[in-house]
Amino acid sequence: MQDCSYIPQALFQTCHESTDGEEPGGRSPPFEVSDGEEEHDRPPDTSSTLSGNRRKVRLYQFLLDLLQDGDMRDCIWWVDRERGIFQFSSKHKETLAGRWGQQKGNRKRMTYQKMARALRNYGKTGEVKKVKKKLTYQFSCDVMRRAIVERRRFHH
Repeated sequence: MQDCSYIPQALFQTCHESTDGEEPGGRSPPFEVSDGEEEHDRPPDTSSTLSGNRRKVRLYQFLLDLLQDGDMRDCIWWVDRERGIFQFSSKHKETLAGRWGQQKGNRKRMTYQKMARALRNYGKTGEVKKVKKKLTYQFSCDVMRRAIVERRRFHH
């Protein structure tokens, strides 16, 4: 069993409960930020390195950053932050998808349908899973744990 001593107790308890019995698999496919994209106000792990290479931002990290920063709260919000459950706005989901497309540097317009397909792929790897409620998803325990560690490192 993994060491979860640095996870808040409520998060630890809910992370080990599975609602659908899925076993997490490998890593999800990379969702990339084009090399020309500018990034501002990001933690060090998602920005330029000294060598000039970028670490690719993945969709789940993009969404987690929006949720933590409170950006686009009319498009995406926490339903249950401690359990990692979040929801998209039915009215503004296309706006959020468009912003993800810009972040990636896509030439074609990103749609919610395309973005949701990527989220379903995360379900296969266990990083994000669909919750049985419209437009609602849940980050895995590992994703939430890394976010807590990263936030502490970035803010101290």
